[in-house]
Amino acid sequence: MFKLLRQLGPWCGLLVLSLVATSGFAAGEDYATLKSRLEGGDTRIDFRALRLAYADSPTYAPNQSSSLSHRRAVEQAFEAGQFSAAVPLIQKWLAEDYLNPFAHLGAVRAYEKTGDTARAQFHDAVVLGFFNSICERNEGRSENRPCPVVSIDEEHFFLVMNGFRIDAQHGALCQDDRPCNVYDVVNRKTHAATTVYLDISRPLHYLDTHQTPAASASPPAQP
Repeated sequence: MFKLLRQLGPWCGLLVLSLVATSGFAAGEDYATLKSRLEGGDTRIDFRALRLAYADSPTYAPNQSSSLSHRRAVEQAFEAGQFSAAVPLIQKWLAEDYLNPFAHLGAVRAYEKTGDTARAQFHDAVVLGFFNSICERNEGRSENRPCPVVSIDEEHFFLVMNGFRIDAQHGALCQDDRPCNVYDVVNRKTHAATTVYLDISRPLHYLDTHQTPAASASPPAQP
């Protein structure tokens, strides 16, 4: 399914909003409950609620340095054609950073290559759920309605899966003084240019509240 989605071009998440509209979300569910449902195989949860609940939870830790090492290890296994060896690497990555979309993308490929169709389909549905939940209808096209992201990997995931080439990027204040990353992008297939507004207030707030006293004298890094 997600192979088709990647071919639809920019803002393709808008074409499958029915998945969001029919998601099985019960008001008031916290991050632990939503995550438990997903880990149990329920891919009809509200993925935006899951992501934002994570950002509000005590376990929120965006942009983990370990995710980069996990990603490199998985990529090296793929390049060597060692897909069975990639499976435990991905499982370890998910155990530490379950909402990382690139970990689930890796899981799709690893399980497809090792013949575990059921697990590949599950992670494919998770990837699709993450993708659709980042920008909903009429979001991301102006500073008035930026798309909320909870990590730098979500930013990269959204841009990559839309097939965008980044021509320029800068910071800005969006609606309600929320810090945003603004990307001028071009679709690699259609060559259509557009601008994407992503709300980075959650990961920046985490950085502000968890930086060391020595780091507080330096300007906060962009996620």
